[in-house]
Amino acid sequence: MDTTLLESLGLTRNEARIYLTLIRIGTSKTGTLLKESGLNTGKVYEILESLKRKGLVSETEINKVKQFSASPPDKITDYILAKRQALEEEGKIAAELIPQIEALRQSKLEPTRIAIYTGIEGFKTAVFEATKTLKPKEEVLAMGVRSSKGETFNRIWRKWADLTLPKNHERVIFCEKGYFWEYKKSSKYSKIRYLNTTTPNAIVAFGNHTVLILRYQEPTKVILINDDLTATTLISFFEELWKIAEAP
Repeated sequence: MDTTLLESLGLTRNEARIYLTLIRIGTSKTGTLLKESGLNTGKVYEILESLKRKGLVSETEINKVKQFSASPPDKITDYILAKRQALEEEGKIAAELIPQIEALRQSKLEPTRIAIYTGIEGFKTAVFEATKTLKPKEEVLAMGVRSSKGETFNRIWRKWADLTLPKNHERVIFCEKGYFWEYKKSSKYSKIRYLNTTTPNAIVAFGNHTVLILRYQEPTKVILINDDLTATTLISFFEELWKIAEAP
């Protein structure tokens, strides 16, 4: 039997091989087990101990010789339930620990700083980190926005909008009309305008504190700037463009 499914449940390949071998041959000594499983390892006892902790193998002693048996297959369900409970406990610990770690991290951050994030995960980190600097009812201002940046990015921005805009409205200057323009036009939290320019990067101001410069082309990069003066400068520039931009 293929070990892949057992591996997907959290067993290592060798654990899966040992367990399936014991299912196939029944109770056996380590020598027989190694021969039948095709493993050539001095760590067989470590593997067996791990399987015992998971409740998938039991140990007996016959004529002073250790022998091992596979537990009934329904023990796999018990193992999964135990993993789920452990994850729930870890989740509770993480929920308590994360705010403490974040408070410590924030205490060590410079009031003015620049950080560069790369890739999709870096993009998401930058966007949601910038959002944390927003105060209630502060406005988000974006310019150089286009639909053709790709659905992956648009999907992240839609999720961001659902979480953020009920508390913080936005104004957006598009440089390209498309389905993302239509999506924003239908939002009661967004005011949009259009300016026919060639803008390679989008720029977003989060309140008076944080600016993101977004490069969507590969390699994806986001520059995060925490600086009140930079944000204020961008806001002034945005307001001038807003005056001449075309309303929908």
